[in-house]
Amino acid sequence: PPSVPPPFQEATMRTALLGDKDGEKTETDYSFRVNCECTFCEGFGTRPFLYGYVYGILSLLVLYSLAWMLGLTGAAAASSPASTENYGIGVVRGGYRWPSLPMIEPVSRTKFEPEGKGLQSELNMLLGVAIRLKKVVGVNFKVYAVGLYIDPAAARKALKPYKDRNVEALQKTPDFYEKLTNAYGFRRVLELRFLRSVGHDKLRDTFQEGLAVRMRRLQGPKGDVLVNELVSVFTDIKSGQKLIFAVDRGVLSVKVPGKAVVKFPSADLAWAFMDLYFGKNPTVGTEVKEKLIERVPALWNK
Repeated sequence: PPSVPPPFQEATMRTALLGDKDGEKTETDYSFRVNCECTFCEGFGTRPFLYGYVYGILSLLVLYSLAWMLGLTGAAAASSPASTENYGIGVVRGGYRWPSLPMIEPVSRTKFEPEGKGLQSELNMLLGVAIRLKKVVGVNFKVYAVGLYIDPAAARKALKPYKDRNVEALQKTPDFYEKLTNAYGFRRVLELRFLRSVGHDKLRDTFQEGLAVRMRRLQGPKGDVLVNELVSVFTDIKSGQKLIFAVDRGVLSVKVPGKAVVKFPSADLAWAFMDLYFGKNPTVGTEVKEKLIERVPALWNK
């Protein structure tokens, strides 16, 4: 006669409970059953397993809440658009209407006034704002918000060929960005507002790496000398402080908190610095590069 198969074997998911009146281990049977007798499946579904699962979920929620309060953001927040729909009533200067509304960087909520003097006595117009994020273990740290101010009169002359193009078209036009990296172009001021404290060593490393690559391409090993002189100016930056860079007529000027303005009369260094932000492969990322030009159409408002 055909052989009779052995009875169906089930591994029951159980929870071990200690402390009954006899001091012996008792078991509570759960309704989940699997056809596996391995060690993992025996433990799967037990009370210790479920407690560990719940504890893990709660721990992740706590860590995420702490990260949010400490100023960490995900990639989705970084893609929020800056508010540029309305320039305000405007202020007429030189026959053109400057925007009168500030721009607010949406991730950090940092407000940049529509005009500023930067390192000169002349007024500059705000062209765009962005945020610099640093990703660590999959989490984006907010480092600084940055605003680009320009000399609008000189910019109109340099950017006249692009007058009738919208922002989306300009963001995809490489030769437009070459106007921004040109050391002898119109005055440009980058104002970095730090959202967390950064030690001078980290600050130096951040700029030195990108600048050194570009300067060696232009000057060979001699390029390192100028880069080292520039980064030696940096000090510890506290949250809320500003670091200002200005490029005008082939000169790079730097203003560090608590120090006088330092000028570097090197067109190569000026170009290398602007290339960090507006080059074909910007160190700060393409999103920053694109957001810093969002108010270009405002140059020709009347």
